Amino acid sequence: MKLHLKKLIPLALLPFFVATAFGQGTGSTLLTVNGTKITNVMLNESVNNAVAEGAKDTPELRQTILNDLILREAISQDAKKTGLLTRGDNALRLKLAQQNAILELWFAQYFKKNPVTENDIYAEYDKQVEISKDLKSAKEYLVAQILVADEVTAVDLIKKINSGTPFDELAKTNSLDKTSGLQGGVVGWILPNQLIPLVSEVVPNLSKGQVSQSAIKTVNGWHIIKVQDIRPFVIPSFDQSKNAIVQRLVQLRRQEAANALMQSVKVVKSN
Repeated sequence: MKLHLKKLIPLALLPFFVATAFGQGTGSTLLTVNGTKITNVMLNESVNNAVAEGAKDTPELRQTILNDLILREAISQDAKKTGLLTRGDNALRLKLAQQNAILELWFAQYFKKNPVTENDIYAEYDKQVEISKDLKSAKEYLVAQILVADEVTAVDLIKKINSGTPFDELAKTNSLDKTSGLQGGVVGWILPNQLIPLVSEVVPNLSKGQVSQSAIKTVNGWHIIKVQDIRPFVIPSFDQSKNAIVQRLVQLRRQEAANALMQSVKVVKSN
């Protein structure tokens, strides 16, 4: 039986999760783990989360979730008992994990007030259709990159590529962008106007299989670009584009929300 459960809460977040998500564990007690209560409120909220993600509320699902709650509590207690949470850099990791959880809660609240609507998606699709009429967007490129921290490293890698070392091998072992690096540097099929300006100027001037002979400096580092393939751009249908558009709009909204917040934040550097 496949269960659509939420991801496990990180160990460092267990005390925070129980205290906030379950309202201090209120509700009738189902059982205790070394004296700590597991309540029906905790179980029901976890079940509701699973159901919201497509699971069916069944006795088997409830038992699986209950077992998971018991295990989390047992691990949390053992972590406290053994001093695991204060060992090494674990205190910092706990703080960062809690901040990440708060960050996602903050964005979730933002999207409740500022949802990505169907009209937003259609408007973005129409914009893409118009962009596709631009001559620069007549072709799309299968782009790969190696991102490094400094120009010296970039120049050395370009020399190795020109000497016959496979681009994908160097990307896997050297690229700071681990997501594309694991794919041999492949970013995917992209229109030039979807790239940051300096890179977008280089890509259309590369032929299939060609690697940029000069690294491109951006705020992220130094990029070595390879065009692996080129094809005519055909605007996909709305249904084909919808998921990608939603992801793009969500990222833009997250950035807009962060920028708006930072306008009211006072940051003072220490001497």
